[in-house]
This record gives sequence, structure tokens and C-alpha cells, in this order.
Amino acid sequence: MFLTATEPSLSQRSLRTLRHRLLLLSLSGTFIVLLSFAIIQKTLYDSALEQGRSELVRLVSSISLSVAQANRNNLHAIPTRQDNISLVVVDNNLNVLHGSYPKHMAAELRQLLEENRHSIDGTLTCEHGKESVMLAYHAMPRLNRMAVVMVPKMSLLHEWFRGLALHAVLFTMILSIMGCLSAWLWVRLKRQHIRARDLAGHFNDVENSLSNFGCAVIGWRLSSPYAALNLRLNWPEVLGASGSSSLITANDFMNLLNPASYAQLRGALLEDRWPQDRIAAMVSLNTDDNQSQRFYLTATRHIDHGSSFVSVMLLETIGSQEICNPFEAYLQYSPEPAIAVDLQGILRGFSAAFEELLGDKVHFAIGTPFFEMFSDDQREEATKAFAACINGQKPDTELVFRMEDKDGNLCWLAWHCVGPIDGVMLGSARDVTDFVDNTEKLRRTLSQLKRSNEDLEQFAYVASHDLQEPLRMVTSYTQLLKRRYDGVLGPDADEYINYAVDGAKRMHKLITHLLEYAKTGSTGGLTDVDCNEVLNEAQADLKAAISETQAIITHEDLPHLYGNRIALSRLFQNLISNAIKYARPGVPPLIKVSAEQDPDKPDFWRFTMHDNGIGIHPEHAQRIFRLFQRLHKDEFSGTGLGLSLCRKIVEQHGGEIWLDTSRSISDPGATFIFTLRGSGE
Repeated sequence: MFLTATEPSLSQRSLRTLRHRLLLLSLSGTFIVLLSFAIIQKTLYDSALEQGRSELVRLVSSISLSVAQANRNNLHAIPTRQDNISLVVVDNNLNVLHGSYPKHMAAELRQLLEENRHSIDGTLTCEHGKESVMLAYHAMPRLNRMAVVMVPKMSLLHEWFRGLALHAVLFTMILSIMGCLSAWLWVRLKRQHIRARDLAGHFNDVENSLSNFGCAVIGWRLSSPYAALNLRLNWPEVLGASGSSSLITANDFMNLLNPASYAQLRGALLEDRWPQDRIAAMVSLNTDDNQSQRFYLTATRHIDHGSSFVSVMLLETIGSQEICNPFEAYLQYSPEPAIAVDLQGILRGFSAAFEELLGDKVHFAIGTPFFEMFSDDQREEATKAFAACINGQKPDTELVFRMEDKDGNLCWLAWHCVGPIDGVMLGSARDVTDFVDNTEKLRRTLSQLKRSNEDLEQFAYVASHDLQEPLRMVTSYTQLLKRRYDGVLGPDADEYINYAVDGAKRMHKLITHLLEYAKTGSTGGLTDVDCNEVLNEAQADLKAAISETQAIITHEDLPHLYGNRIALSRLFQNLISNAIKYARPGVPPLIKVSAEQDPDKPDFWRFTMHDNGIGIHPEHAQRIFRLFQRLHKDEFSGTGLGLSLCRKIVEQHGGEIWLDTSRSISDPGATFIFTLRGSGE
């Protein structure tokens, strides 16, 4: 499988971003819960007082009727107390005829009734220190009397206090659950951060090991000459050229080759025309100081999910040496482990470097079959490769075999054979043990990093999903509160309730979009898709918004693509919705969709979607595709995930998406361009 290098620091930045989002969501959830608790208690408090006032008004009306029906001298038949409720009957001069005021509040009550005696009836609140009394009065002018009913304010709030205790327990449980969940997720994030940091260290170790024996590895997708490199290890250090650090695309690398090497490798590395899945060649690369360096290049093609990738390994070589005759001269001056073997496979000679590698035992191997020195499981394979070289057949794979060195350790040697010359095959070897070991270590490291990134996506999904449950309950309570008390409690209460409802809705929308972004992790279910039908489906989903804004959407005949139908429908829906949202005031949106074959990638289609909205400044061309990045926050609602999701969908289909910045700033509207692979029809 193709190795894709993912920079570990990116994973650390993703962890930090998710950790900040988790903190923001936790604080927002806590704020909404506390705000909802305060609003609910304020509403219930006002409701309890209002209910008490109504009960007092009803009671004083009933008492007034009893007073009117009783004989003038028979007021004593009317009770003056009932539970915590007191009754007083006064005349027009506020002299007490029946019952009595509380002694410590008599003056305040008389003054309060005096100030409001012009009203026939009403309710009042009398304050005396920390004590508060609510009263209702009803005047009877014909009888020259007034009935007054009084009750301590705390008696009216008895049930409210009981409800307050229950609600406090409930909301405390909610906050505790949210706090425990946030703490658990925080610990998980910390562990992921430590893991990503360790992986970053492993990457540095691997790259340092590659540097020790002059090796570089690069790789790219075989879709275009300008495909960006997604694998680059120990480059440009191995070349030693400062300017070569600008190597970004496959074409940049090919331009470093001399003309002969370029012509030899162009068909495979740029045009995806491979005689076999692995090729090897000696190449020359040009440096910035007009010098040339020789490398042994091995290129391997990999096919994964229908896409072709290439990995290129470059090994430094010593300057070319003439092959001398007799072979002893070659062995004498060879700085690398080298051997001479006759056509029967008998070892005839070796270099000093080969002796240094294997030790004295190599002297006893002279005149014996050379392949007996290989490990048992590779002996037959090495013999067949030797026979193929004698017959002039180029091996399909590198000749890399294990041998036992002078210390008894197994080492890996990459062999390069020349000949036969005068009945002798000459072979030179390079010790690639560190490379093989580090390649395996790199594979394991990348596998761990892949699992870490998958864990991050799963974490984003779980975090967003689990946070919805307490939010759903808060949303339900605030919406119920709005339905029951809208317009009842006054404009201030309505405003507070609307704040809570709107905040809960926006938070729910943010979590929903985050869930959708986390779920969009695969392009499974690829089929032939008619883009005309997909665009119509997207318009149908946006029918209400299109009708409301009188938007006009036109499109040319669109091609068939090879992709996921649901994901592509979501792509068009997000882009159209974005154009409708950012329309100019008073101007109906006009959206044009067109497609043409990509001139750089013939098997891809280039789509253009232009609108006549407020447009986007070129300086924001990259920012708008990042997570949670929004323009015009004060004017338009949103979560900052729409265009991020579009980019994710396009890239998962092997394409690219960008904002067209070539248009004049004065030209109204925005133009998005994206590429997608055609179906081949």
C-alpha cells in the first residue's frame, strides 16, 4: 500500500483546535444551562406572585359581597383571619371597623391605602424592613366601607421555594454530567496529544536514519505532472542544494533530471505508462551550482482505490568507475562490497569492503558456490536472479537479500550486477539494513498515525453526539417556556427567553454541522453519477430558500462523474446555499453552473459556479475553506463548516476546489471552481 506521510505537527494542531472547541462548547453549554435556570426561576417567581394577586383579588371580592349583604352592625360574623390571610374592614376615613392591622405595619398600611383610595380596587405591596405584605382592597362607596385582605408575601412563594429546590438539584445534575463528560474528553485529548508528540519524534528519528546513509524518498499521485508531493523524506538534504527545497510537484523533480534521465523516466513518472510496476535506473540530478550528482533511482507504482501513486527512492552513488579487465582490478579499487562470480555461480574474488563486512570466512568461500552464503529461504531466489542476469534479463524487482555479517547478525544488501564480462559476473552491494529497518519502522509509524487520525475523527463525532443530549433538554425547556409565556411576562422576559432559545438553536446547529463534518470520512459507494440529476436534487432540497429569495439557477449540460451521489449532492447544495445566503440586498440571486474538461487533467472535469452576490475579497481565498472560519459574522448566521465540508468532499474524490481570484474586485459576485473525476462515458 502507498505510504502517505502526514506531518505529525498537523495532528497536534488538530488536537489543540479540538481541545479549544471542546472548552468553548463546555462553557457555552454551562452558560446556557445557568441562563435557562435563571429565566425559568424568574418566570415561575413572577407567575407565583401573579397567582397570589389573583387569589387575593378573588377573596377580597368575595369578602366585599359578604360585607354588603351583612347588617351594618353584624360585621363580627365575618372572620378576620384564614390561615395566613388577614381581613380588615375600614370606613372612608380608613378607621378600622372590623379586624385589625399588624401593629408594626399599621402606619405603613394606612399611608399606602391613603395614597391609593381614589381607586375602587387594586393590589399593593407594603414593605416594612425585611418583611413584605401583599394586600388587595375593594371600596364600597355606597356603604362607606372598604374591605382589605392581607397576606405575607413569603406565604405566596411557598410552592415556588419547593420548586426552586427541585430545579436546583436537577440543573446541578445536568452541570455535573456535562462537567464529567468534558473532563473525560479532556483527558482523552491529552493522551492523543502525547501520542502525536511521540509520533513526531519517531518521524525525526526515521529521517535522521535515512540521512545517515544518503537516501531520500519522495512520492506523489499519478494524476497530473503538477501533482503535489505528499511524501518527502530527507529531501533536499541528500542533494545538498539549497534551492531544491522548493520542490513541490512531480514536474519540479523531473526538471532536476538531465535530459537523458528525463527522457528515460518521463513515460512512467509523468504519463503513467509503466512497462512494469517497478523500474530502476542510474540518473543524474542537476544542482543549483550547475553540478551533477549521480543517484540510483528506484520507482514503484502503487494502485489504491483506483488511483495510481508513485514512490521514488534515491540512493547516492560513488562516481562511476570503469569496469576493468581482468576483474581483479575492479575488486581492488571498488570502495563498496563487490564480488566476481563465474557463470557456474562459483565465487572467484571479492573486494576489501566485502571482506570487512563478512569477515575472514569469505576466504574459505573462494571456489565454492557463492549462493551458499545466502540465508536458506532466499538461496533459490538469488540463484534464479543470477541466472536471469546471465541471460541479459532485467530483474522485475530489486536484488535485495540477507546475509550474515562477521558478527553473526543478518544484514540486508542491495545488489547491482554487471556482465557477463569475459565469463565473469561482477556484482556490487550496498548495505541497506538501516533503510529496510527504518522503512518498516516508518510503515508502523504511519499506521499508528493513521489510527490516531481515525481516533480524532471518532472523537469529534462522539464529542458532538454526546453533547447534544443535555442541549436537547435545554432547548426543549426554553421552547416550552416561549410557547407558554410569550407576551405574558412583559417585553424584558420575552427578550431573555428569545436569547436563550436562539442560543440553544445556534449551538445545536453548530454541533449538527460538526457531526456531519466528522461523518464525511470516506468516498465509499462510488458509482456513475449524472451531475444534472444531482444538481436538480440539490435545488429540490433548497426549494424553500430559492422560492423565498426568487433565486435563478442556470446550468449547461453537465457531465457524468464517478463518485458518491449523496456527497456530490451535498457539495452542490452547500455551494448554492452559500450563494443564496450572501446575496446582495434587494437583488435576486443569479447562479450559473458550467463544466468543461480540465486542460491539465483530461480525465477530470472543471466545474465553475458563479453568483452575483456580495463577493469575497481575494485575501480571504484560503481562509474561507478552513474549519469554523466565517466572514460577515455580524450580518449573516452560520457555523463556518459549509465550505470546509465542500473542500473535504472534493478532495476525497481526488479533486481540488478554490476561489477564482482572477476576477476584478469591482465585478460583483463570487466564482468557485472545483475539479472532479469523470466517469469515462
